[in-house]
Amino acid sequence: MKKILPFLYIAIGIFILVNTFSRFFLDLESYRVILNFNTDNKYLFLIIRLLFASWFLIDGVKKLKKNNEE
Repeated sequence: MKKILPFLYIAIGIFILVNTFSRFFLDLESYRVILNFNTDNKYLFLIIRLLFASWFLIDGVKKLKKNNEE
């Protein structure tokens, strides 16, 4: 499980990025950011989702480097 976890984090981060950009380019009335937090501002939606996705990607890369060093 320790060797699969970094790839899972990276996959989740990429999934969030793809989903974020696909919804960003649609003109919706409301954007669901995380769980029940909704916003009307698409740029706020983009910023929060990019931060969330980057957290998963950075953590996945760090865990992958740590596993390669061991």
